[in-house]
Amino acid sequence: MDNSSVSIAQDILNHADIVKVVGSYLTLYKQGRNYKAVCPFHDDTNPSLVVSPEKKMFKCFVCGTGGNAITFVQKYEHISYGEAMKKVADICDYHPAGLDNISRPKKVDEKREALLKCLYDLNLYYQFSLNTPEGKAGLDYLESRHLDTVLRNKYKLGYANKDGKSTIEFLKKKGHSIKTIEDTGIAKMIGGGSYADMNEGRVTFPICDPDGNVIGFSARRLVNDDTAKYMNSPETYLFHKSNNLYNFHIAKEAAKLKGYIYICEGFMDVYALARIGIDAAVAIMGTALTSEQIALLRTLNVELRLCLDGDLPGQSAMMKIAKVLSANGIQFRVVDNQGSSKDPDEILNEDGPKALEEYLNKMVSHNDFALNYYLRSNPLKTVEEKKALVKQFLPILANLNSQLELDSYLRKLSQITGFNVESIRSLVKQARMQARTGEGLKVEKNLFQNFHPEREALQKLVTAERELLYQMSRNKAAVAFYEQNVGGFYDDIYRQLANFMVEYALTHDDMDVSGVMVLVENSDLENKDEILNDLSSLVIETHPDECNKQLLDNLLSTIDSEKNRITSEDMLNDSLKGKSELEKARIIAEFRRREMIKKK
Repeated sequence: MDNSSVSIAQDILNHADIVKVVGSYLTLYKQGRNYKAVCPFHDDTNPSLVVSPEKKMFKCFVCGTGGNAITFVQKYEHISYGEAMKKVADICDYHPAGLDNISRPKKVDEKREALLKCLYDLNLYYQFSLNTPEGKAGLDYLESRHLDTVLRNKYKLGYANKDGKSTIEFLKKKGHSIKTIEDTGIAKMIGGGSYADMNEGRVTFPICDPDGNVIGFSARRLVNDDTAKYMNSPETYLFHKSNNLYNFHIAKEAAKLKGYIYICEGFMDVYALARIGIDAAVAIMGTALTSEQIALLRTLNVELRLCLDGDLPGQSAMMKIAKVLSANGIQFRVVDNQGSSKDPDEILNEDGPKALEEYLNKMVSHNDFALNYYLRSNPLKTVEEKKALVKQFLPILANLNSQLELDSYLRKLSQITGFNVESIRSLVKQARMQARTGEGLKVEKNLFQNFHPEREALQKLVTAERELLYQMSRNKAAVAFYEQNVGGFYDDIYRQLANFMVEYALTHDDMDVSGVMVLVENSDLENKDEILNDLSSLVIETHPDECNKQLLDNLLSTIDSEKNRITSEDMLNDSLKGKSELEKARIIAEFRRREMIKKK
């Protein structure tokens, strides 16, 4: 830069509010005199980027990236320093004299320009072919999906002729080399040095970059054959699926006006929203939300509204996206479509515009969505997974001020996990107490050390198993008794601990809890911290010291009888599924009658 440009840049920096600049791209959290954010320059999940309003600087203490307001915008948007100066000036509404005279030198990427020109011509050809006699099959399909002329032109939809060689010949006549055509990703070799269009015989949906340039295609078949329903462009010099969101080039301006953007699953969902006047919608095209796509959405600085399909795969995908957005400190809400398997396109076509509008405006928070998801899908199978869910929600519950809202969350968590409401409530109280004393939420080591509410319903069995486990930690005879007579505990953690004790007893003359701990520590189990916590709690509890045959036999008797009772009740619960109330009453009565006979 020349001296005048340097002077203008310094003037902009003197007047720029770096918090406002960075905050227009990232979610900032106040921390003392500074602000923190999730760093966009590396794979960051915990806020590690610090913004200092006093020093007018930003710095990531993990990846080392730092600078001022201009360099932040330059790095974030991958633009020249001059362009970044103008962007900062716009954000801060400060335009010094001479700013408009700063040139924006750009190094021309000749390969990129050639590919963009080739794809531009190709898409014009596709659009033309859609309105030919051969293209009528494609036109009929698009009209059957309620895509009229206005929408077809808006999204530049087209048709690729069945004779794929004719597409290649057209592009060659337009002056594009076969190398350039190959590099677009649409050419396939058919033998004898000839090429054809890989999209031949399909309806085409152009995929654009944020500036609206066509960079690739998705093409749908029109006949039922053994080929893929949708065929997407391969990764090319221009096209990287993970870097783009379908319709972002149109949605970005609409989103800034509306203050929100819908994240949908596919093209048809985007078109459905457009049909009722909502252009602020993008599609993830069947992928998980990537860091590059998140970076695009951040630039909008608007509310994100997740709107994936209501079926289980769609809901599971939405859960994953929600976790990624939460980890990146991005504000969002979720369209509450659980219980409905219809996507926006189906709702519009079957129930009308008003139904779709109501559907899109029925939104819930991430927390409510997550709890509803777990209630519907019941994906949590182990005690560890259920405890992890409680742990995930504990900081949220501890910060709730509304007792009604807290009670609602507690009931849902209890229903999902099977844990007693009051047990979870006691954890919330402990968490709040820790927060008041300045300890923070030490969930992992403190609150969950003795948290086993799932055992309340199994108290007799768990007590007997824990007693036998204690004896095993001190006596090889108890280990041998366990192997010969029990074989496995009902409780997951106790069963894993018993296995470690059996392993230790095989190579040692006497039992030593410290040695067992070493075995656990050196294992690759994900829950080994929980196992170690349980083992340390076990050995400091008060238990009978004497390990004799009568004690072991009594413990075995309790374990066997309680296992039988639980198995019987589990079988009863399974038999009630899907039955009418009258049938349930009959089955329960018969179960109780058999239990009474056993006791006699």
